[in-house]
Amino acid sequence: MQFKDVVGHGEIKKHLIQLARENKVPHAQLFLNKPGTGGLPLALAFAQYLVCRQPSGSDSCGQCPSCTKARKLIHPDIHMTYPVIKKDTRPPLSKDFAAEWRNAILKNPYITEYEWIQSLTNENKQGNITRDEASEIIRQLNLKSFEGGYKIQLIWMAENLGETGNTLLKLIEEPPGNTILLLIAENQEAILQTIISRTQLIHIHDLAEEDISRSLTTTYSLDQETAEEYAYIANGNYRKAQQLATGELEGFGEDLKNWMVYCMRGPSAELMKWTEVRHAKGREYLKKFFEYTIYIFRETLASKYSNDVLQPHVARQERPVVQALKKYIDHDNLYELIPLFESTAYHIERNVNAKITLLDLSIRMRKILRK
Repeated sequence: MQFKDVVGHGEIKKHLIQLARENKVPHAQLFLNKPGTGGLPLALAFAQYLVCRQPSGSDSCGQCPSCTKARKLIHPDIHMTYPVIKKDTRPPLSKDFAAEWRNAILKNPYITEYEWIQSLTNENKQGNITRDEASEIIRQLNLKSFEGGYKIQLIWMAENLGETGNTLLKLIEEPPGNTILLLIAENQEAILQTIISRTQLIHIHDLAEEDISRSLTTTYSLDQETAEEYAYIANGNYRKAQQLATGELEGFGEDLKNWMVYCMRGPSAELMKWTEVRHAKGREYLKKFFEYTIYIFRETLASKYSNDVLQPHVARQERPVVQALKKYIDHDNLYELIPLFESTAYHIERNVNAKITLLDLSIRMRKILRK
Protein backbone atom coordinates (compact mmCIF):
# COMPACT_ATOMS: atom_id res chain seq x y z
CA MET A 1 0.00 0.00 0.00
CA GLN A 2 1.31 3.45 -0.87
CA PHE A 3 0.78 6.70 1.01
CA LYS A 4 -1.27 8.02 -1.91
CA ASP A 5 -3.81 5.25 -1.22
CA VAL A 6 -4.31 6.42 2.38
CA VAL A 7 -7.12 8.92 2.89
CA GLY A 8 -5.92 12.25 4.36
CA HIS A 9 -3.31 12.65 7.12
CA GLY A 10 -0.92 14.64 4.94
CA GLU A 11 1.18 15.90 7.85
CA ILE A 12 1.64 12.43 9.36
CA LYS A 13 2.71 11.08 5.96
CA LYS A 14 5.31 13.85 5.62
CA HIS A 15 6.56 13.15 9.15
CA LEU A 16 6.98 9.41 8.52
CA ILE A 17 8.74 9.98 5.19
CA GLN A 18 11.08 12.50 6.79
CA LEU A 19 12.00 10.01 9.54
CA ALA A 20 12.86 7.41 6.90
CA ARG A 21 14.84 9.76 4.65
CA GLU A 22 16.86 11.09 7.58
CA ASN A 23 17.42 7.55 8.89
CA LYS A 24 15.78 8.47 12.20
CA VAL A 25 13.00 5.87 12.31
CA PRO A 26 12.28 4.95 15.98
CA HIS A 27 12.58 1.24 16.63
CA ALA A 28 9.07 1.13 18.14
CA GLN A 29 6.09 3.33 17.26
CA LEU A 30 2.52 3.21 18.51
CA PHE A 31 -0.15 4.49 16.10
CA LEU A 32 -3.10 5.55 18.27
CA ASN A 33 -6.25 5.99 16.22
CA LYS A 34 -10.00 5.97 16.51
CA PRO A 35 -11.92 3.36 14.49
CA GLY A 36 -12.00 4.16 10.80
CA THR A 37 -9.36 6.89 10.84
CA GLY A 38 -6.59 4.93 9.12
CA GLY A 39 -4.01 3.64 11.59
CA LEU A 40 -3.54 0.33 9.77
CA PRO A 41 -3.36 1.84 6.24
CA LEU A 42 -0.75 4.35 7.43
CA ALA A 43 1.34 1.60 9.03
CA LEU A 44 1.10 -0.54 5.89
CA ALA A 45 2.14 2.38 3.66
CA PHE A 46 5.03 3.22 6.00
CA ALA A 47 6.21 -0.40 6.01
CA GLN A 48 6.18 -0.46 2.20
CA TYR A 49 8.10 2.82 2.09
CA LEU A 50 10.78 1.40 4.41
CA VAL A 51 11.38 -1.67 2.23
CA CYS A 52 11.06 0.16 -1.10
CA ARG A 53 14.26 0.12 -3.19
CA GLN A 54 13.59 3.44 -4.95
CA PRO A 55 11.56 5.65 -2.55
CA SER A 56 10.89 9.24 -3.55
CA GLY A 57 10.38 12.25 -1.33
CA SER A 58 6.62 11.66 -1.31
CA ASP A 59 5.99 7.91 -1.58
CA SER A 60 7.32 4.45 -2.29
CA CYS A 61 7.88 3.72 -5.97
CA GLY A 62 5.16 1.07 -6.11
CA GLN A 63 6.96 -0.83 -8.87
CA CYS A 64 10.12 -2.44 -7.47
CA PRO A 65 10.02 -6.11 -6.35
CA SER A 66 9.86 -5.09 -2.69
CA CYS A 67 6.87 -2.79 -3.28
CA THR A 68 5.12 -5.47 -5.30
CA LYS A 69 5.46 -7.99 -2.46
CA ALA A 70 4.54 -5.44 0.20
CA ARG A 71 1.44 -4.40 -1.75
CA LYS A 72 0.33 -8.04 -1.91
CA LEU A 73 1.10 -8.47 1.83
CA ILE A 74 3.63 -11.23 1.11
CA HIS A 75 6.93 -9.43 1.78
CA PRO A 76 9.10 -11.85 3.82
CA ASP A 77 10.48 -9.06 6.04
CA ILE A 78 7.11 -7.51 6.93
CA HIS A 79 5.52 -9.64 9.64
CA MET A 80 1.95 -9.07 10.79
CA THR A 81 0.17 -9.91 14.01
CA TYR A 82 -3.57 -9.46 14.53
CA PRO A 83 -6.34 -10.86 16.77
CA VAL A 84 -7.35 -14.40 15.80
CA ILE A 85 -9.68 -17.11 17.05
CA LYS A 86 -9.02 -20.67 18.14
CA LYS A 87 -9.78 -23.24 15.43
CA ASP A 88 -8.26 -26.41 16.89
CA THR A 89 -6.72 -27.62 20.14
CA ARG A 90 -3.47 -25.66 19.92
CA PRO A 91 -3.17 -21.90 20.63
CA PRO A 92 -3.90 -19.89 17.47
CA LEU A 93 -1.21 -17.90 15.64
CA SER A 94 -1.66 -15.08 13.14
CA LYS A 95 0.11 -17.03 10.41
CA ASP A 96 -2.65 -19.68 10.59
CA PHE A 97 -4.99 -17.05 9.14
CA ALA A 98 -2.56 -15.37 6.72
CA ALA A 99 -4.67 -16.09 3.62
CA GLU A 100 -7.84 -14.74 5.26
CA TRP A 101 -5.94 -11.68 6.47
CA ARG A 102 -4.60 -10.88 3.01
CA ASN A 103 -8.04 -11.26 1.46
CA ALA A 104 -9.67 -8.99 4.07
CA ILE A 105 -7.04 -6.23 4.05
CA LEU A 106 -6.59 -6.14 0.29
CA LYS A 107 -10.36 -5.77 0.04
CA ASN A 108 -10.55 -3.00 2.66
CA PRO A 109 -7.64 -1.86 4.87
CA TYR A 110 -10.11 0.20 6.94
CA ILE A 111 -11.74 -2.98 8.25
CA THR A 112 -12.79 -2.97 11.92
CA GLU A 113 -11.82 -5.65 14.41
CA TYR A 114 -15.45 -6.78 14.60
CA GLU A 115 -15.62 -7.20 10.82
CA TRP A 116 -12.31 -9.06 10.77
CA ILE A 117 -13.42 -11.59 13.39
CA GLN A 118 -16.82 -11.99 11.72
CA SER A 119 -15.03 -12.83 8.47
CA LEU A 120 -13.39 -15.78 10.26
CA THR A 121 -16.44 -17.26 11.95
CA ASN A 122 -20.18 -16.90 12.42
CA GLU A 123 -19.81 -18.23 15.94
CA ASN A 124 -19.86 -16.09 19.05
CA LYS A 125 -16.08 -15.69 19.44
CA GLN A 126 -13.66 -12.92 20.32
CA GLY A 127 -10.24 -12.27 18.85
CA ASN A 128 -7.09 -12.69 20.88
CA ILE A 129 -3.30 -12.29 20.64
CA THR A 130 -1.81 -15.17 22.60
CA ARG A 131 1.42 -15.68 24.52
CA ASP A 132 2.42 -18.17 21.81
CA GLU A 133 2.02 -15.37 19.26
CA ALA A 134 4.35 -13.17 21.31
CA SER A 135 6.94 -15.96 21.32
CA GLU A 136 6.54 -16.30 17.55
CA ILE A 137 7.16 -12.54 17.14
CA ILE A 138 10.39 -12.82 19.14
CA ARG A 139 11.52 -15.85 17.13
CA GLN A 140 10.87 -14.21 13.76
CA LEU A 141 12.57 -10.95 14.59
CA ASN A 142 15.70 -12.68 15.83
CA LEU A 143 16.20 -14.23 12.39
CA LYS A 144 18.18 -12.47 9.68
CA SER A 145 16.41 -10.23 7.21
CA PHE A 146 15.51 -12.11 4.01
CA GLU A 147 16.29 -9.19 1.73
CA GLY A 148 18.99 -7.45 3.73
CA GLY A 149 16.98 -4.39 4.79
CA TYR A 150 14.57 -3.66 7.60
CA LYS A 151 12.66 -6.34 9.49
CA ILE A 152 9.25 -4.88 10.28
CA GLN A 153 6.65 -6.18 12.73
CA LEU A 154 3.11 -4.79 12.60
CA ILE A 155 0.81 -5.53 15.54
CA TRP A 156 -2.77 -4.52 14.74
CA MET A 157 -5.19 -3.94 17.64
CA ALA A 158 -2.26 -4.12 20.05
CA GLU A 159 -4.61 -3.67 23.02
CA ASN A 160 -5.45 -7.35 22.57
CA LEU A 161 -2.00 -8.21 23.89
CA GLY A 162 -3.11 -7.52 27.46
CA GLU A 163 -0.66 -8.93 29.99
CA THR A 164 0.96 -10.91 27.16
CA GLY A 165 2.62 -7.63 26.26
CA ASN A 166 5.06 -8.18 29.13
CA THR A 167 6.66 -10.92 27.04
CA LEU A 168 7.59 -8.35 24.40
CA LEU A 169 9.02 -5.64 26.66
CA LYS A 170 12.68 -6.55 26.13
CA LEU A 171 12.16 -6.84 22.38
CA ILE A 172 10.44 -3.44 22.21
CA GLU A 173 13.13 -1.77 24.31
CA GLU A 174 16.15 -3.41 22.61
CA PRO A 175 15.15 -4.97 19.28
CA PRO A 176 17.70 -6.64 16.98
CA GLY A 177 19.45 -4.38 14.47
CA ASN A 178 17.36 -2.87 11.65
CA THR A 179 14.15 -4.00 13.34
CA ILE A 180 11.08 -1.75 13.40
CA LEU A 181 7.94 -2.44 15.44
CA LEU A 182 4.72 -0.69 14.43
CA LEU A 183 1.87 -1.11 16.91
CA ILE A 184 -1.64 0.03 15.94
CA ALA A 185 -4.27 0.48 18.65
CA GLU A 186 -7.59 2.18 19.37
CA ASN A 187 -7.71 1.99 23.16
CA GLN A 188 -4.66 3.44 24.88
CA GLU A 189 -5.97 2.58 28.33
CA ALA A 190 -5.98 -1.15 27.48
CA ILE A 191 -2.26 -1.14 26.62
CA LEU A 192 0.34 -1.75 29.30
CA GLN A 193 1.97 1.48 30.41
CA THR A 194 5.33 -0.25 30.18
CA ILE A 195 4.74 -0.74 26.44
CA ILE A 196 3.56 2.84 25.89
CA SER A 197 6.66 4.22 27.64
CA ARG A 198 8.91 2.25 25.25
CA THR A 199 7.29 3.50 22.04
CA GLN A 200 7.04 6.77 20.18
CA LEU A 201 3.36 7.75 20.03
CA ILE A 202 1.75 8.92 16.82
CA HIS A 203 -1.74 10.30 17.43
CA ILE A 204 -3.96 9.88 14.39
CA HIS A 205 -6.81 12.35 14.50
CA ASP A 206 -10.21 12.31 12.84
CA LEU A 207 -10.15 12.71 9.08
CA ALA A 208 -11.14 16.04 7.53
CA GLU A 209 -14.52 16.11 5.82
CA GLU A 210 -13.01 17.26 2.53
CA ASP A 211 -10.58 14.32 2.52
CA ILE A 212 -13.42 11.85 3.09
CA SER A 213 -15.72 13.39 0.48
CA ARG A 214 -12.91 13.53 -2.09
CA SER A 215 -12.22 9.83 -1.61
CA LEU A 216 -15.92 8.92 -1.76
CA THR A 217 -16.43 10.67 -5.09
CA THR A 218 -13.54 8.79 -6.70
CA THR A 219 -13.91 5.39 -5.01
CA TYR A 220 -17.71 5.06 -4.98
CA SER A 221 -18.61 7.41 -7.85
CA LEU A 222 -20.90 9.46 -5.60
CA ASP A 223 -22.02 12.91 -6.64
CA GLN A 224 -20.43 15.78 -4.74
CA GLU A 225 -23.50 16.61 -2.64
CA THR A 226 -24.00 13.04 -1.43
CA ALA A 227 -20.29 12.59 -0.73
CA GLU A 228 -20.24 15.77 1.36
CA GLU A 229 -23.32 14.65 3.28
CA TYR A 230 -21.77 11.27 4.08
CA ALA A 231 -18.48 12.91 5.04
CA TYR A 232 -20.32 15.18 7.47
CA ILE A 233 -22.25 12.27 8.99
CA ALA A 234 -19.09 10.13 9.27
CA ASN A 235 -17.58 12.76 11.57
CA GLY A 236 -13.96 11.83 10.80
CA ASN A 237 -14.50 8.06 10.47
CA TYR A 238 -13.79 6.86 6.93
CA ARG A 239 -15.08 3.34 7.61
CA LYS A 240 -18.43 4.80 8.59
CA ALA A 241 -18.43 6.85 5.38
CA GLN A 242 -17.82 3.64 3.44
CA GLN A 243 -20.72 1.96 5.22
CA LEU A 244 -23.01 4.86 4.35
CA ALA A 245 -21.91 4.72 0.71
CA THR A 246 -22.62 0.98 0.50
CA GLY A 247 -25.73 0.88 2.71
CA GLU A 248 -24.10 -1.35 5.34
CA LEU A 249 -25.46 0.62 8.33
CA GLU A 250 -29.12 0.16 7.46
CA GLY A 251 -29.44 -3.02 9.55
CA PHE A 252 -28.48 -1.30 12.81
CA GLY A 253 -30.88 1.57 12.15
CA GLU A 254 -33.83 -0.73 11.54
CA ASP A 255 -32.99 -2.77 14.64
CA LEU A 256 -32.86 0.36 16.78
CA LYS A 257 -36.14 1.72 15.42
CA ASN A 258 -37.95 -1.55 16.12
CA TRP A 259 -36.37 -1.89 19.54
CA MET A 260 -37.51 1.57 20.60
CA VAL A 261 -41.08 0.91 19.41
CA TYR A 262 -41.26 -2.39 21.30
CA CYS A 263 -39.64 -0.94 24.43
CA MET A 264 -42.04 1.97 24.65
CA ARG A 265 -45.01 -0.39 24.36
CA GLY A 266 -43.74 -2.35 27.33
CA PRO A 267 -43.11 -6.12 27.63
CA SER A 268 -44.78 -7.83 24.67
CA ALA A 269 -44.47 -10.77 22.30
CA GLU A 270 -42.74 -8.49 19.77
CA LEU A 271 -40.11 -7.47 22.30
CA MET A 272 -39.52 -11.08 23.31
CA LYS A 273 -39.09 -12.06 19.66
CA TRP A 274 -36.75 -9.10 19.05
CA THR A 275 -34.49 -10.11 21.96
CA GLU A 276 -34.51 -13.73 20.79
CA VAL A 277 -33.35 -12.82 17.26
CA ARG A 278 -30.71 -10.31 18.42
CA HIS A 279 -29.41 -12.75 21.04
CA ALA A 280 -28.82 -15.28 18.23
CA LYS A 281 -26.60 -12.78 16.36
CA GLY A 282 -23.94 -13.10 19.05
CA ARG A 283 -22.23 -10.87 21.56
CA GLU A 284 -19.96 -9.07 19.08
CA TYR A 285 -23.00 -7.90 17.12
CA LEU A 286 -24.68 -6.76 20.34
CA LYS A 287 -21.61 -4.80 21.44
CA LYS A 288 -21.59 -2.98 18.10
CA PHE A 289 -25.33 -2.42 18.32
CA PHE A 290 -24.95 -0.75 21.74
CA GLU A 291 -22.18 1.47 20.35
CA TYR A 292 -24.50 2.47 17.52
CA THR A 293 -27.37 3.15 19.95
CA ILE A 294 -25.19 5.37 22.14
CA TYR A 295 -24.09 7.28 19.04
CA ILE A 296 -27.72 7.87 17.92
CA PHE A 297 -28.78 8.96 21.42
CA ARG A 298 -25.87 11.40 21.68
CA GLU A 299 -26.65 12.89 18.27
CA THR A 300 -30.29 13.22 19.34
CA LEU A 301 -29.29 15.15 22.45
CA ALA A 302 -26.92 17.43 20.53
CA SER A 303 -29.59 18.19 17.94
CA LYS A 304 -32.22 18.80 20.62
CA TYR A 305 -30.23 21.31 22.63
CA SER A 306 -28.94 23.13 19.56
CA ASN A 307 -32.55 23.67 18.44
CA ASP A 308 -31.65 21.96 15.15
CA VAL A 309 -29.00 24.59 14.39
CA LEU A 310 -26.54 21.67 14.31
CA GLN A 311 -27.78 18.85 12.10
CA PRO A 312 -27.19 15.42 13.66
CA HIS A 313 -24.39 13.31 12.18
CA VAL A 314 -26.85 10.67 10.97
CA ALA A 315 -28.04 9.46 7.58
CA ARG A 316 -31.34 10.71 6.13
CA GLN A 317 -33.12 7.45 6.90
CA GLU A 318 -32.08 7.74 10.57
CA ARG A 319 -33.35 11.30 11.07
CA PRO A 320 -36.99 10.29 11.72
CA VAL A 321 -35.70 8.12 14.59
CA VAL A 322 -33.72 11.07 15.95
CA GLN A 323 -36.77 13.33 15.69
CA ALA A 324 -38.95 10.79 17.51
CA LEU A 325 -36.37 10.31 20.27
CA LYS A 326 -36.08 14.04 21.00
CA LYS A 327 -39.29 13.90 22.98
CA TYR A 328 -37.77 11.32 25.34
CA ILE A 329 -34.01 11.98 25.45
CA ASP A 330 -32.57 14.64 27.73
CA HIS A 331 -29.30 15.17 29.55
CA ASP A 332 -30.44 13.48 32.77
CA ASN A 333 -31.76 10.24 31.33
CA LEU A 334 -28.86 9.92 28.87
CA TYR A 335 -26.58 10.17 31.90
CA GLU A 336 -28.36 7.06 33.20
CA LEU A 337 -28.67 5.20 29.91
CA ILE A 338 -25.10 5.27 28.62
CA PRO A 339 -23.61 3.50 31.68
CA LEU A 340 -26.50 1.03 31.42
CA PHE A 341 -25.64 0.20 27.80
CA GLU A 342 -21.94 -0.06 28.61
CA SER A 343 -22.60 -2.28 31.61
CA THR A 344 -24.86 -4.56 29.57
CA ALA A 345 -22.21 -4.87 26.84
CA TYR A 346 -19.62 -5.68 29.51
CA HIS A 347 -21.73 -8.49 30.97
CA ILE A 348 -22.67 -9.91 27.57
CA GLU A 349 -18.99 -9.99 26.66
CA ARG A 350 -18.50 -12.18 29.74
CA ASN A 351 -21.12 -14.69 28.64
CA VAL A 352 -24.15 -13.82 30.74
CA ASN A 353 -27.49 -14.88 29.23
CA ALA A 354 -27.87 -12.26 26.51
CA LYS A 355 -31.60 -12.85 25.96
CA ILE A 356 -32.51 -12.23 29.61
CA THR A 357 -30.06 -9.31 29.84
CA LEU A 358 -31.53 -7.67 26.74
CA LEU A 359 -35.07 -8.02 28.06
CA ASP A 360 -34.04 -6.57 31.42
CA LEU A 361 -32.29 -3.67 29.67
CA SER A 362 -35.38 -3.00 27.55
CA ILE A 363 -37.68 -2.78 30.59
CA ARG A 364 -35.25 -0.55 32.51
CA MET A 365 -34.76 1.72 29.49
CA ARG A 366 -38.53 2.14 29.10
CA LYS A 367 -38.83 3.23 32.74
CA ILE A 368 -36.01 5.75 32.35
CA LEU A 369 -37.34 7.23 29.09
CA ARG A 370 -40.93 7.54 30.37
CA LYS A 371 -40.07 9.26 33.64
